[in-house]
Amino acid sequence: MTQPSPPGTSRQSHLLVQICGYVAAVVLPWVGVVFSIRTPALHGTPVALNFVFVAGITLFTGLGPGLLSVLLTALFFNHLALAHNGFFSLHPQSLLYSIVILAIGAFIAFLCDRQRLTSSELRTALASLQVRTNALMEAQQASCFAAWMHNADTGRIEWADGGAEIFGRPYSDTSVSDDWTNFIVEEDRARVLEAVEAATSVGQSFRAEFRVRWPNGELHWLETRGTPSAANPRIWHGVTIDITDRKNAESALVRSEKLAAIGRLSATIAHEVNNPLEAVINLIYLAKADPNLSAETSDYLQRADQELARLSAIARRTLTFVRSRSAPGPVSVVDTIDSVAAMFQPRCVTRGAEICVTPFRDFSLPIPADDLRQILTNLVSNACDALPESGGSVRIEAICSGGKATITIADNGHGILPENLSRIFDPFFTTKTDVGTGIGLWVSKDLTEKNSGHLSVESHNLPPGFRTLFRVELPCA
Repeated sequence: MTQPSPPGTSRQSHLLVQICGYVAAVVLPWVGVVFSIRTPALHGTPVALNFVFVAGITLFTGLGPGLLSVLLTALFFNHLALAHNGFFSLHPQSLLYSIVILAIGAFIAFLCDRQRLTSSELRTALASLQVRTNALMEAQQASCFAAWMHNADTGRIEWADGGAEIFGRPYSDTSVSDDWTNFIVEEDRARVLEAVEAATSVGQSFRAEFRVRWPNGELHWLETRGTPSAANPRIWHGVTIDITDRKNAESALVRSEKLAAIGRLSATIAHEVNNPLEAVINLIYLAKADPNLSAETSDYLQRADQELARLSAIARRTLTFVRSRSAPGPVSVVDTIDSVAAMFQPRCVTRGAEICVTPFRDFSLPIPADDLRQILTNLVSNACDALPESGGSVRIEAICSGGKATITIADNGHGILPENLSRIFDPFFTTKTDVGTGIGLWVSKDLTEKNSGHLSVESHNLPPGFRTLFRVELPCA
């Protein structure tokens, strides 16, 4: 860090410059007059060199030394060039020459002093402007905003230094001035351009929110505000602000409110469903006791009874807001996968699709059977919903290696758009507007993580024939 100068340093420097200026004002006029007299080429303009000295002394040291040099120039010229028989010539013509030298020299001195003061003021103004510019850049970086100026006639926008950073670009990137709208997400671009054109046509302030994708793939929310200049309505000034944190906070608040509402609603529904559910379970129990049932019908009733028992357990857990941990496992992976596949196989057959379970050696997981079944049920159900009208395929694979189990569910459906990949596990986010609730994947991820696992998704960059793959990773027993 540069040490601050002592208080008297500036004053001492100024005094030294003044002393040097007065010394030069005494020495240089004598040198200039003598040199001009002895140089034939300067006889036509005998004091031209002195006027150059006057200008230099005034510009560098001030008006005082400059005027002294003018006075001494007139005296030395009168003495050396005009006074032939004395120290000073009082001849009218000599006096006239001396007065002309004084007048011209004084004019040059005053003119140069004015130039010196103007240059000093300009340097001060430039230094102040630089300080303000640096303060603006620091404020931009600290507040995540960028100032801009737009010319409605040329359509070009000029950003303040560092404005490119709000688009995730390097500090000195000038591409944002060429066409900043290229950085806007395509779905928002038309809306923003319409807002800008409408405001420009009527000369009123405007405000617009839009999304931009940074080079690293992050999606940021920006808000831009502009107003026409009072001096020229065709010139617009404004700022663009990064409001990503605010948008995330708003989304989190809305999500929390939805979760609270769905919690109250779930408790109410679970309470009302529990009684008729028990009645259905009892009726199935009585139906199973009928000796005239075929083996196939008895098997169907047995499956229905198992699913109703699971539904009853879910209802009880919903009422108590606690997930039962009394039976942590182990649970057979083969039995659970086969059961889920058998449940969805008829649904796929009606659409000309199939569920294929890749054979694997059975292993166990130390988690509740209902949790694993619910995770796989949600994932397989989503895979079946995404299948095409014909030729659909869902593949389920499982492996246990190195103390970690990996279960994958892949399908050849329509896939997931890149902009939705980061949101599919958010509660209430769904692309199935007709039948989707946005709860299934969120519940699956929550159950996986509560059992010390991890749920991830891939789309499009998969082996030939498949478009989406969900991967469940859990610790082995």
